[in-house]
Amino acid sequence: MPDLSHSPFPCVRQVARAAPKNARTFAAVAEASYPAHVLGAPAPVVSTTSSGLKIGSVSYPGETATVTAWVDAGSRYETPQTNGVAHLMETAALQAKSAEIAALGGQVTGYTSREHIVFEAKVLKENVAAATSLMGGLLTTVGDVAAAKGSIECALAGAAQAPEEVIMEHLHDAAYLDSRMGMSVLGTAETVGSLQADDVTAYMAQNVTAGRTTITAAGAVDPAAFSAAAEAALGSLPATTGAVEAVMEPAAFTGSDVRMRLDSIPAAHVAFGFQTEGYGSKYAVPLMMMETLLGEFDPSSGAIAMNNKTSKLSIDLGDQGAATAFKVFNLTYKDTGLFGAYLSCPDNKCEDAMWYTLHNMVRLAHKTTDGEVEFAKTALKAKLVAQQGTNSGVAGDLAGSLSNYGRAVSLAETFARIDSVSAADIRETAFKFINDQDHALAGVGQIFELPDYNWIRRRSYWLRY
Repeated sequence: MPDLSHSPFPCVRQVARAAPKNARTFAAVAEASYPAHVLGAPAPVVSTTSSGLKIGSVSYPGETATVTAWVDAGSRYETPQTNGVAHLMETAALQAKSAEIAALGGQVTGYTSREHIVFEAKVLKENVAAATSLMGGLLTTVGDVAAAKGSIECALAGAAQAPEEVIMEHLHDAAYLDSRMGMSVLGTAETVGSLQADDVTAYMAQNVTAGRTTITAAGAVDPAAFSAAAEAALGSLPATTGAVEAVMEPAAFTGSDVRMRLDSIPAAHVAFGFQTEGYGSKYAVPLMMMETLLGEFDPSSGAIAMNNKTSKLSIDLGDQGAATAFKVFNLTYKDTGLFGAYLSCPDNKCEDAMWYTLHNMVRLAHKTTDGEVEFAKTALKAKLVAQQGTNSGVAGDLAGSLSNYGRAVSLAETFARIDSVSAADIRETAFKFINDQDHALAGVGQIFELPDYNWIRRRSYWLRY
């Protein structure tokens, strides 16, 4: 299955934005409702410098720590001519600092999404200061652009040979036609080939500012020492770039599809999604629960057969042999979102796979039960706890919360928001975003039996209601 783990907004980050009064209300409910292992989680230490740099840390005993830096910039801040420059910046910076990374030890990685550039270092506790300094170097260094272009061009060539691996990129292209939101994070062979060091420098000047940067750490960290190290490492970032600062183009969703029939690929790969809303939407938590209710199945993940899983969608797809793998996704951005499913299915089962998937999605608008909702609450809470079971998960969650919402969100508050959702809320959410709505779709492989757009569109609603 495609790697969806770099979806920029893991679930817990999608529930935080609310009016301050509402946030206090949920916090108060949580204070009275949850056990010590939730309420007793270490509290983050958060500060903001005069230039706008956000710094946060969570400290607990151990021998290791994770330091991560997020910049509120990504491919949607690029132009059609400079598409791929954010990822080029990230790749060149990592290559330029390869000697420091090797000396540091641990693991240093980076990735670019549509709205963020992210660097992360997993290190021993004695190397936290050095890792923090490295974050500053990665965000202020223009590396060897020519060498980085070579690496990216190889990746683009590989994607061209295996388009099923980048099917979510094709889905965004279909969903946000002719807009920056729909551009590939990697760029294209043509745009990457034309980029120069001056383009990377200009992009950094327009986007890498203190006010759009967040640095966090979790694990064996001294908060005061980390804050001082972060200010020293990133204190040179400008507070703003003024008139030249890049402006985010609003996302405009279009119902459409893109299809690439390639019989050389031994399966059909289909991703389709409906438009939702951004971080601050009141529907954010119900969408998370809908994702949990519909579920996922990866044949490499365990011995439980698809039709023995708990979701009705999994049972239907498994009983009918309609798919070999599937994953329901819920992607949230600043001003839009995509809720849908990825399906890998035999070439002669495309129609069955789409029918059962759409049937189960639309069913949520009419027949979601209280029992299903209670199960989804428990499953979602377990998922969120697991996500925060590592230094990386805690640091990443804190960075995402500070970057996207401007404040830290406790696990207890998140739990309270989940517990406030009812079956009626799920039905309302599914009715708003799925029932009788346009979709975007990307299909790759042996898709000769994949139904056309109108067939799929017709099955986004039930005539019985």
